[in-house]
Amino acid sequence: MKTNVTIAASVLTANYLSLKDDLTNLQQAGINWIHFDVMDHHFVPNLSFGPKILSDICQFNPNFNLDCHLMVKITTPKVHDYLKPFMLPQVKNITLHYEALTKDQLTEFLMWKNPGFKKGLAINPDTAISKIFHYLPYLDTILIMSVKPGAGGQAFIADSTNKIKLLVAHIANNFPNLTIGVDGGINDLTAHACINVGANYLVAGSYLLNSNNPIKTQVDKLFSHE
Repeated sequence: MKTNVTIAASVLTANYLSLKDDLTNLQQAGINWIHFDVMDHHFVPNLSFGPKILSDICQFNPNFNLDCHLMVKITTPKVHDYLKPFMLPQVKNITLHYEALTKDQLTEFLMWKNPGFKKGLAINPDTAISKIFHYLPYLDTILIMSVKPGAGGQAFIADSTNKIKLLVAHIANNFPNLTIGVDGGINDLTAHACINVGANYLVAGSYLLNSNNPIKTQVDKLFSHE
């Protein structure tokens, strides 16, 4: 597996009675990116967690980089006001969903200069990748959902690799710093398939945290699969 690929651990399916143990094991396994899924039971049929747990994770380990993935409908007049509680120093990336934003909200987010984090846009499995091509100059990350957003433990949607190929072909050398992320159903097999077609950021949740194997073993499998 290529060394320029980032593996981020989603804590959506973690055991919150022993979250400190999971976070410690992730760190010891070499994971320094935490993918923090926020769900509001409006955009997706699930309700997860908010800024308090985010802050607790940041305080527990100041060396973690946090990537906030907001699967929400923004209800405040300004996107900035909604995101303000999530804008902690360790939050390096905030990703919103293309399908959840109004036109004005999307424009505000894209035009936000130097917000203090990298800006990402996620797209659902049934959204054509071409829908977001126009916005690439204003973004740092594209997150391709390889499952339906809203729950962990789902199977990888095979067509997701075709979306990665289309995105890679479109950007060519025009956006060399764009992060191409994939979220959902990542394991040693699907990770290899995504990386082979150009993905460089993979979100793994159940594969890391809900296995009978130690987290370190699972991480090693991700980086050793041929």
